Amino acid sequence: MFKHLLLILLLSGFVITRASGESLPGRLNVEQPQSTVVTLYSDKALVSQRFDTRPDGQGSLKIAGLPINRLDGSLNLEYVDGDTVYRPDDVFWHQGGLDRDNYYRNQLGKNVELFGGGLNVAIQGKLVSYQQGIGLVEGNNGRQYLIDYHDPQGLRILSLAASETQGENLQYVKADFGQQPVSGSLKLSYITPQLSYDSHYRLTLLSHNQGRLELKTLLTNSANINFDQATIRLVAGGEGGVAEFYQKNRMLKASAMAETVDYGERVGEVLLTTLPKDTVLPANSRQLVDLFSEPLHLEKLYTLDVYGRSTGGRTATVERPRLTWKFAAPLDLPPAQVRLYEQDPEGGYIISGHSWLPKTTSGDSAWLTMGEALAVRVERNRLDLEQKSDKELVVKWQATVSNDQQDSITLLLRERDSNLIKFDSVRGATLEKPDQLRVEVAAGTRKTIHYTTKYRR
Repeated sequence: MFKHLLLILLLSGFVITRASGESLPGRLNVEQPQSTVVTLYSDKALVSQRFDTRPDGQGSLKIAGLPINRLDGSLNLEYVDGDTVYRPDDVFWHQGGLDRDNYYRNQLGKNVELFGGGLNVAIQGKLVSYQQGIGLVEGNNGRQYLIDYHDPQGLRILSLAASETQGENLQYVKADFGQQPVSGSLKLSYITPQLSYDSHYRLTLLSHNQGRLELKTLLTNSANINFDQATIRLVAGGEGGVAEFYQKNRMLKASAMAETVDYGERVGEVLLTTLPKDTVLPANSRQLVDLFSEPLHLEKLYTLDVYGRSTGGRTATVERPRLTWKFAAPLDLPPAQVRLYEQDPEGGYIISGHSWLPKTTSGDSAWLTMGEALAVRVERNRLDLEQKSDKELVVKWQATVSNDQQDSITLLLRERDSNLIKFDSVRGATLEKPDQLRVEVAAGTRKTIHYTTKYRR
C-alpha cells in the first residue's frame, strides 16, 4: 500500500513539473524560455532567447508562439555546448496570416457549404477544383456550382471541417536536426518590427539660466507575446551591431537614476541602455519609461546665419535671428526630438519650442536651435563693395541689433559663405571665430556694429 502511494506521489510530482513550464521533447513555446534578451531599436527588435529543450527521436523540434510579423531571414536556431555548435539541417514553416487562396486550396476534396449568389438555402457539397479565386463545387444534390470570388454577387463557400490552416501542424516552425547528437542550451533569435521604442527629450527651463533635461522613451509591443521576465535593452545612435558590453561608462555615478537604469554604455558607435529588471513588455501594450533626469546650466543665445555676398544693393535687410540654447552634455546623448517647456505667468508650463538634438558625446557642447525670435531683430546695411583684385572681394557692413526684451541678450552673427576669408575692422562686436561675431545688447536697447568681410572671388 505504501509503495503504491509513493509511486502515485512521484508520478504526480512529475506531472506537476511538466505542467509548470518545462517543455516536452520536440516541442518549444517561445513564452517559456530560460532567459530572454529583447534589444529594441527605433523600428524593430532583436529577440534572443535560451531554452533547455531537445528535439524528438526523429530530430524534429516544433516551435510555437513566434510572432507572425517577423523578418523570416533573421530566424536563427542553434545548440551551443562550449565551442561546439549544432544547427538544424533545415527550418520549415507555413506562411503566416490569412491568405484566401491558401485557405481555399486546403479545402480541395473536402466537404464545404455554399451560400449567397441567390441561393435560398445553403447547399452542401465537395470542392473539386480551385485556382486564383475560381472554384468548382459538386453539390450533394448532383449539380455543379462555379465559385467566382471576382464576382461580388457570386457564390461563396464555407468549410464544414476544421481547416488545416488552423490545425496543429501550421502553428509551428519546424526545425530538423536530423541525427545530430545535440547538447547544450538552445539559442533562438529573430527580428520583428512589432516591438520598438521612440525616445524624446523634455527640456524644462528653470530660473537663473538653469534647466533640467529628461530623456523619456515609449516602449511598444504590438505582438501577442508577453515578455514579462526579459532583459530589455535600447540601442540608440545608429544601427550598429549588438555585442557584449565592454569598458563600462560610469557617467551616472552622481545621478539618482543610476540605481534603476543602466544608461548609455558604449558599444561600438552606439549607446546601449539596459532598463530596470522589473521592466516588462506585456502583449499589445505601450508604456512610458524615464531614462534619466539631469540638471543643466543653459546659455541663451540668438544666432543669425548670413551669406554676405548674396545680399544685393544698399537697401537695409531686416532679419530675425533664431533662439538657441547651449549646454555641456552631462553624459552621452542619443539623437532625439526635444520639446522645450517654459513657465507661463500663471505658474503653469507651455511648450515654447521644438528642436532636434544630434548624437552628442559627454562633455561636448550641445546646441538646440528653436524658432525665430519675437523681440530681437537685426537690420543690416551694405555700405560699400570693393573688388580689390581678381581674387578678392571686400564688403563693408553696418548692422543694428534691437532688443525689446527685459533681459540683456547675446547675438552670434555667423557668416556661412564658404568663400569667406575673414572678418576685419570689427567695431562694437567681438570676433569670436574667423566666421563669427559676438554682440552683447542690453535690455530694451539697440546696438550698432560695423565690420568688413573679405571673400575669395
